[in-house]
Amino acid sequence: MSDFIMWLDNLIWSTPLIILTFGSALIFCFAMKFGNITKIPLQWKLLRSGSGSMEGLSPFETFCSVVAYSVAVGNIGGVMVAILYGGPGAVFWMLVTALATSAVSYTENSLGQIYKIRQDGQYRGGPYFYMERGIRHKALGKFMAIVFALFCSIGVPILVTGPSANNIAMAFENSFGVARPVTGGVIALLLFAVISGGIRRIAKISTIIVPFMTIGYWVLAIYVMVAKADAFMPTIRMVLDSAFDSGAVFGGMMGTAFSYGVKRAVNSSGAGFGETPPSGATAETPHPATQGLVNSFSVYVDVLVCFCSGMMALVTDCFNVLGPDGKAYMYVGSGSSAMAEQAATNTAGVVWVQEAAKTAFGAGGSLVAIALTCFAYSTCIAYYYEGESGLAYLMKDTHPHLRKTGIWIIRILMPIFFFVWANVTATTAWAISEVMFGLMAWFNLIALLLLLPVVKKTYDDYIAQRNAGVEMPYFNPEKLGIENCDLWMDINKDRIDADTKKECVINQP
Repeated sequence: MSDFIMWLDNLIWSTPLIILTFGSALIFCFAMKFGNITKIPLQWKLLRSGSGSMEGLSPFETFCSVVAYSVAVGNIGGVMVAILYGGPGAVFWMLVTALATSAVSYTENSLGQIYKIRQDGQYRGGPYFYMERGIRHKALGKFMAIVFALFCSIGVPILVTGPSANNIAMAFENSFGVARPVTGGVIALLLFAVISGGIRRIAKISTIIVPFMTIGYWVLAIYVMVAKADAFMPTIRMVLDSAFDSGAVFGGMMGTAFSYGVKRAVNSSGAGFGETPPSGATAETPHPATQGLVNSFSVYVDVLVCFCSGMMALVTDCFNVLGPDGKAYMYVGSGSSAMAEQAATNTAGVVWVQEAAKTAFGAGGSLVAIALTCFAYSTCIAYYYEGESGLAYLMKDTHPHLRKTGIWIIRILMPIFFFVWANVTATTAWAISEVMFGLMAWFNLIALLLLLPVVKKTYDDYIAQRNAGVEMPYFNPEKLGIENCDLWMDINKDRIDADTKKECVINQP
């Protein structure tokens, strides 16, 4: 079974999906005129503005929920897997991919806002809504929406939590000697305690955990890099040599470095998977582009965490690299005796970063375990909401009580499966997760490309209003000729009516 899952993972994440991912990112960059990069100061400003309501969250609350999706075990253990197979150059291609995929994040989050609905007193949105309501070929849109919602409601909260559960259990076993079943059981109970409270409790916990854990991890990484300052510049040269097929040790790895760099950057940030639009759609904002820009900023936060993980392992020489055949090692690090042990068992993951942190100070490994737990815990909370949103779409035409029953089934099943995943092999957990994300990426990226005209209209409208001096642009879908998003006529009713009256006065003879 494990071999089949690995084969399926390699099939789904073969060259066509890598090309689709990176190619789509470049297309969206050009559609935005690289606004995903040039508008970073505006993104930061928007992040700190706005407030929530009874129906929606503030931009900052939503941003923290989105970062909770992206900053996860993949930012630590997943980066080590990328280095194992792609060499140090994978770190460089992760950074490049992040710059491009921030445009993908903008695209899917703005679409999540454009086609959101109001259900049970709160905003609901996501890929299934923009697939059904936005794609012109109705039968195709409906089919894609249903399949994607099934992925989200069943696959994400139950299957995708595998790496999070597994890496938490592994980290605590390595640092504190705690048995995996004990760690899995405790975290599963804590997970249920939060997800049982719905989106508002999720957002509240995210606004506490996300800033603390992210800044804390950056500080830890900086400390390690300063402690190994003499190795920093040689490490940067090694990364660039590996990325561009030069260097005596890692030359000839550009292809695998690029492939694993792209895969890890996308898997880490979730840009293109359709993970973040359900949370992004809950924001209270007058224009979809506002939250699109805010949420695309999360990609930069995410990749900086990835960079920190990679650099900690590289500057301390706590990493291994497999040769082209994927069996024999072309390099085994000497920064820790654990590297030889990891090579002997053919594994890679959070242990590398723990060993790297230990070289700077003894408690470093324990701090990495705690950071990983915070990352994984907040991510699983966010995964739950993605599952809830998918189920809410599938059951949107049913009685509210029936929807609540379905949601409670997910709330009960998710912690149970979390406990199960804490006790399986890491390879199986990662492969199952990546299979699910790969399938989601195929559906979502195709939908984003089909809806590119809508995205471009919306972005151009937002920028035109800001250039005209409007501090807080608003969205009028009828004016832009965008259909099936009537909720916005209600959200911005006062401003639309006021502008209509002005136009009538101006046009009077």
